[in-house]
Amino acid sequence: MNLKFKNTFIGYYQFYYHIIGYKFFINLGLCIAISFLDGIGLAMFIPLLQSVGANGEIRIERLGLDLTMSTLLGLLVLLFILKGLTLFLQLNYQVNLRHLFIKKVRFALVDSLAQLSYNGFLKLDAGKIQNTLTTEVQRLFQSMSFYFNAAQSLAMLLTYVVLAFFANYQFAFLVAVGAGLSNFVYRRIYLLTKASSLELSKKGHYFNGFLIESVHYFKYLKSTNYFSVFSSRLKKVIISAEDLNKRMGFYGAVTSAVREPLIMVIVALVIFIQVTWLGSSIASIILSLLLFYRALTFLMAIQNNWQSFIQSIGAMDSVSSITTLMQQEREEFNTRPFPGFTIDLALKDISLSYGENKIIDHLNLHIPKNNTIALIGESGSGKTTLANILSSLIAPNEGQLLVDGVDLKSYNLNSYRNRIGYISQEPVIFNDDIFNNVTFWAEKSAPQEKRFWKAIELASLTEFIHSQPAKEHTLLGDNGILISGGQKQRISIARELYKNPEILILDEATSALDSETEKVIQDNIQQLHGNYTMVIIAHRLSTIKEADMIYLIEKGKIIDSGTFQELLSDSKRFKVMVSLQAFGE
Repeated sequence: MNLKFKNTFIGYYQFYYHIIGYKFFINLGLCIAISFLDGIGLAMFIPLLQSVGANGEIRIERLGLDLTMSTLLGLLVLLFILKGLTLFLQLNYQVNLRHLFIKKVRFALVDSLAQLSYNGFLKLDAGKIQNTLTTEVQRLFQSMSFYFNAAQSLAMLLTYVVLAFFANYQFAFLVAVGAGLSNFVYRRIYLLTKASSLELSKKGHYFNGFLIESVHYFKYLKSTNYFSVFSSRLKKVIISAEDLNKRMGFYGAVTSAVREPLIMVIVALVIFIQVTWLGSSIASIILSLLLFYRALTFLMAIQNNWQSFIQSIGAMDSVSSITTLMQQEREEFNTRPFPGFTIDLALKDISLSYGENKIIDHLNLHIPKNNTIALIGESGSGKTTLANILSSLIAPNEGQLLVDGVDLKSYNLNSYRNRIGYISQEPVIFNDDIFNNVTFWAEKSAPQEKRFWKAIELASLTEFIHSQPAKEHTLLGDNGILISGGQKQRISIARELYKNPEILILDEATSALDSETEKVIQDNIQQLHGNYTMVIIAHRLSTIKEADMIYLIEKGKIIDSGTFQELLSDSKRFKVMVSLQAFGE
């Protein structure tokens, strides 16, 4: 969905049309129909009454009709009943339109987020993503409502202006010129309001970003009494945002206060000119005056709705800019499905840099199918980056990831990721129960439950689950706040084992576990040896003793490799690492 827009009336129309398509015209048609019915009903009421004869009949010469008062009133009632029915259709249609509009925009944003590359995600602000999907989408629909209301008022304005011209073209022309000139008074205010609206959207992004951090780091902020300091940042953003709202409210108050007096000045001046200079009689302009006063009411409605639209325009910019950025950073996928592999994975002469900082430097790595390899080294050596490359999260600047000798770029990356199990250093827990966390919301069935309990056993969670009153339906809270760090990590491990992946990547997967639990899980993972291709990143060297191959990484290069015993025998650097850990233990 194309959500780019130009800052013009037509540009706004094109933006909305890209979202709701032909429904735009249906809604606009209903708006115009109401305008027409309202205009005809009220505009024709007075001249028809003026034509009533002494006998209560109305003669319409052009049509050759004689109407009684009761017939006329009946027609007027029927006309306004028809208007009421049309209004109901319009309002009900707008309810359905809101449902469609917000759903389509949010679906488009979610789809763009799902297709976003990992590198692209790192460029985005979490607060902006959340604020756009929630507050800004709501404001965006409000902006469309104001846009339609302004268009409807414009249609009603034109209806009355045309009728007023028929009644007294001189008076109507002069008032129209005066009303047009009055818009110059509001232009500056509209520009100031628009700037404030754009800034308000930015403040909303900041606020949501800080709010996410305050929830995510609540324990730390509370235990260190930093929350009071952090909350002051939140309060500053709140004050700034509300100052902008106050400023926009001030602009709205100014325009609302001066609008009607200004219009009355214009009308009074035009009457004075017509009577004094043009020699018109008051009687000849009364009908035009009534019609034009009604028209000017809708002119005020246009200005009110347009100002409200401008106040919400920051949402349009926010949704458009984040969608554009996500589309620019989206992943490009081939359609060829990944068939699995039978021989090996290989990193061939890969390099990766972030700016001037080289993370991986012409590295080669070979992983035979169903072998277990381990990556060790100091923090910042490039181990996790290698895991990210192997899982296709990021692509190297140079070199290739080969699967059975075929460049991974030849395959659809998502079909490859379906074969990946990734257990990160920080456990991933969703605000749901244990069963849904492990099965990723799979429908309950006998086979699924069997797979679930097998994964639970391998992750050493059986005893914990049976000790809970709700068993596997035990709720875990936001980010697993209701359970311990070790239990969170074991649930993350169980999820990947339930998935039954072809390639299992463990990035410090047991770092949050106590020694006893770690040993149990390591024993269980060892049972998987030979059934999965496993890549283990570990700080504790005791956890990788049984790996088929260990690679020692330093500054993005492999400086030593071999089995645990081979490295212990031949690598001085590895011996130092082992001795330091042995001493620490």
